[in-house]
Amino acid sequence: MVARTVSRLVAPLSRRVRLMARRAVVKLVYDDPKMQELQLAIFSGEVRDRVERWEDYGFSSHPIPGAEALVLALGGNTDHGAVVKVGDRRYRIRGLAQGEVAFYDDQGQVVHLKRDKTIHVYGCDRLAADVAVETEVVCPLVTVTASSKVTFDTPLVEFTGNATFAGDVAVANSGQFGGGLIMTGAAGTGNISTPGDVSDGDGSMAGIRSTYNEHDHPGDSGGTTGTPNQEM
Repeated sequence: MVARTVSRLVAPLSRRVRLMARRAVVKLVYDDPKMQELQLAIFSGEVRDRVERWEDYGFSSHPIPGAEALVLALGGNTDHGAVVKVGDRRYRIRGLAQGEVAFYDDQGQVVHLKRDKTIHVYGCDRLAADVAVETEVVCPLVTVTASSKVTFDTPLVEFTGNATFAGDVAVANSGQFGGGLIMTGAAGTGNISTPGDVSDGDGSMAGIRSTYNEHDHPGDSGGTTGTPNQEM
């Protein structure tokens, strides 16, 4: 008799404890409110609409229907729920080393912070940095691999040190190097081509060409030779 009475008294509390944390499936996402809201299918069979999702500061995502959520019933009240975690096993990156971090989406785009202190970005068609003031990358080595080409859409590209090119260099406008320009083509040399002029500290290629084409020499009989037959 006492046991039944105690069981009857604690039953509401026991139920509230059991329902404090539940699993759910995301059915719909409301991303317009200041705090994102989700429509959820609770594993017990009920559907809850516009449940607030608590995201970590500085990180935001728009889950795809079918993702899984962990819902807390605040104060044990299922009418006052909050989503504290959303995961999607369909697209999760696997095989990370201990301590590594990766950001990813359902399209296979990944930013991977690796244990060798390199950052790998892959799976994207275009990598764009849209900033209003300045972007600075400070690290010992930066490697960019592109299957087609790399385009710098900027009025000026400045090298403060040496520049090494394994192939030819074509300059459409002007180029400035604070250090040396080293060509290392397949035969040990590369080609530099430009529709403009090439200059160093003593003059320009156009100036050298003009001097050569117009130069003459004293003749054997005291006169002056003509300009070269073969111009540069």
